[in-house]
Amino acid sequence: MKRKLFSLLIILISALFWNFLFGQTEGNDAVYHKIVKEYILHEDGRYDLHVHKEVKILTHYAFHRRHGETFIIYNTDYQKVKVNESFTIMADGKRVETPQNAFNKVLPRYAAHAPAFNNLRELVITHTGLETGAVINLDYTISTSSDLLPAFMGNETILKNDPVKEMEIIVRVPINKELFHKTFNIRTAPEQSFDKGKKVYKWTFKDIKARSPEGHQATENLPRVIFSTARDLKWVYFKFVNQPAFQYRIDAQMAIVVDEIVKKEQDYLRVALKLQDLVTNDIKTYNIPPEVVGYRCRTPIETWYSNGGTEMEKVVLLASLLLKANINAVPIAVIPDRFYDEHLGSLLNIEKFIVQVNPKKYGRWYLSSTKVDAQNLKYDLAGKKLLIVDGAIESLKTFREEEFTDEIILECKIDVRDTSTVTGSIDLTLSHNANPFFQFIQDSAKVKGKIKGITSSGITGFQFSRLSEVKSSATIKFEKSDPFKIYANYLFLSLPEYRKGINEWNISYLPDKRETPFELPHLIHEKYEYLLNIPEGFELVTPFSNTEIKNNLGMVKITIDKTKDGILVTREIKLKEKIIPVEDYPVFKEMFDSWLNRQSKELVISD
Repeated sequence: MKRKLFSLLIILISALFWNFLFGQTEGNDAVYHKIVKEYILHEDGRYDLHVHKEVKILTHYAFHRRHGETFIIYNTDYQKVKVNESFTIMADGKRVETPQNAFNKVLPRYAAHAPAFNNLRELVITHTGLETGAVINLDYTISTSSDLLPAFMGNETILKNDPVKEMEIIVRVPINKELFHKTFNIRTAPEQSFDKGKKVYKWTFKDIKARSPEGHQATENLPRVIFSTARDLKWVYFKFVNQPAFQYRIDAQMAIVVDEIVKKEQDYLRVALKLQDLVTNDIKTYNIPPEVVGYRCRTPIETWYSNGGTEMEKVVLLASLLLKANINAVPIAVIPDRFYDEHLGSLLNIEKFIVQVNPKKYGRWYLSSTKVDAQNLKYDLAGKKLLIVDGAIESLKTFREEEFTDEIILECKIDVRDTSTVTGSIDLTLSHNANPFFQFIQDSAKVKGKIKGITSSGITGFQFSRLSEVKSSATIKFEKSDPFKIYANYLFLSLPEYRKGINEWNISYLPDKRETPFELPHLIHEKYEYLLNIPEGFELVTPFSNTEIKNNLGMVKITIDKTKDGILVTREIKLKEKIIPVEDYPVFKEMFDSWLNRQSKELVISD
C-alpha cells in the first residue's frame, strides 16, 4: 500500500513539474529558455551584435524543420562572424559539441545569380544531437565596421514563432553618445545603468507567447524596440541620399530606349507604364534587404547593364528613365505612420521603396519597380508616411495619401432560354483599387477576363461608358453554354462575380476565435444585383430569404425574392473599419460568414 502511495506521489509530482515547465508551451514545437541580443557600440563607430539563445525541442517537427539549423547572414566587406559556443544538451544530460563540418558558408538564396552581391554570405549551422527534450545552445558575435550603415541603429521584433521564457535586448554605447529609442505595442521601458565606461540600456521581457499563426495580421501591431544614436532622421537621411545613384544619370544607349518609347506612345501615362513594364520584366529583381548592403545603391547605369538590381536600385532606375522622358519622378521610401519619427534617426523603419510620378495633365501616381501595377498605388498607401528620397532637396519632404473605399457595383440580367444556354448583360462600375485602370487604358479587352464564372470566350461584347483612374464603368454582354451543374433533378447555376475585391482576398473560411486584430486589405463596398428569368415549368428551389446585419463595422444585406420580372438576388457588403479588434471579431465573423454563404451565390432550380 505504501509503495502504491509513494508511486502515486511520484507521478503527481512529475505531472506538476512538467506542467510547470511546459504549461505555457502546450501545442508548440519548441520553447526558448533564453534569448539575448546585445549590441555594443565602440568609440570608433564599430559595433558588435552578440546573440545567445537556448531553445528546447518539444517535437520532431521542431528539429526536422524549424530549429535543426541556424542561418546567419552577413556582408563580408564589412562584417565578421565568430561562433563562441555551439552545443546541444540531450534529454539525458549529455553534452554534444557541434562538429566543425556542421559550419558551412554559402551564398544567401536571394543573392543567387547576382554577381554584384557575391560578397554576401550565409553561415549555416547544423545542430547535432537533436531529439525531443534536447536543448540547443548557440552563442555568436557579428562584428560590423563603422561604415556599413549611416548610423548605429536597430529594430528588434519581440515575438518569435515559439514562446520565450526570457528575452533580453541590451544596448551598450559610449558615455559620450546618446541613444534614442522607442518601444511599440508592449509596455516595457529599459533599465539604464553604467558599466565599464558605457551607458547600458536593457529591455527584459518574460513569458512571451508564441507569435500567432493567424493570417491577416498587421505587422505594425507586433511588439518591437527601435533605437539609434543618430540625433534625428535628417542626419541619416542625407548620408543615405548622398550617393551617386541619386543623381539619376543614364547613358546614351539608355536614352535611345526611352526616346523610342516616347516617340511610339506619346501620351505620358502610356510612356510611364511602358517604362515600368521594361524595368519590372526586363531587369531582374534581387530581393536583398537594403540593410544587408548598408543602404548602398548602385547607379542606374550599373543596374541597367548588370540586368538586375534590388528594389531600391530598380526604383532609382525607373525614376531616372522617367525623368529622361520628361516626366517628373522621384523615389519614395514608404514608412508606416506609427514608426515615422523625425527625432529618431533610423532607416530600418522603411518598409519598401516605390516611385512617385507627377506627369503633366495627370495627378500624383505611385508605381512599383518590381511588378506591373494595375492601378495607381496611392489607393493602397493609407496609414503610410511617404518620404521623398532625393539628394537635391534640403529638408525632409513627406506625403500622406487618404484612405479610400474600393467600390464594386455589378448589376446583372440573366435570361435562361433553356437548360443548355443562358444569355445576359452586366453593368459594372469599379472605383479606386478595385478599378484596374492601368490595364484597361492599355487594353480595354482586359475587362473580359475580370468576371468570375464567365470565360473570355463567353463575352459576346463590351463597351466602356467611363474610363478614368477614379472610376470606370462598362457594359458586358455574355452567353454561356452548359451553365448548370446537374445533380438528380436539381440544376445549380453559379452567379457571375467580379474577380477583384473580396474575391481577391482569398478568404474562404473564418475560425470561430481570434487572438489578434484582423486587418482588411482595403475598405470596401461591393454590391451585386441579379435579375433572373427561368424557363416555364421550372421553379426556384433555393429558399427566399432576407438577411441584414448592421453595426459599427459596416453592413451586409442579402435577399432572394420573387418579383414580377423574375427572381431578384441582391448581395451587398460595406466594411468601414480596416482593423477589426479582437472584441469585435465575432460580429465581423457573423457578417463575413453571411457574405461567404454559397446559397446566395448559387441558385438551384428544378422542373
